[in-house]
Amino acid sequence: MATSKLQALWNHPAGPKTTVTATGIIWSRYSTVITPKNWNLFSVNVAMAGTGIYQLSRKIRHDYFKEEEDAVLKE
Repeated sequence: MATSKLQALWNHPAGPKTTVTATGIIWSRYSTVITPKNWNLFSVNVAMAGTGIYQLSRKIRHDYFKEEEDAVLKE
């Protein structure tokens, strides 16, 4: 029961993948605006945003380009 609910959350379009990306971008920006600039916070959040963007790109490729690959393989 709990596994299916967690899996539904994980696969939701506005799930953790999107949240990690948005959080990383927002906090990266914030860390350069505050005084004094917090470069450690910036570097961690750039890495987090990069990871989120990578995961989103994998999801988009799977969702939208998988059908095209299947159609090409069937022909």
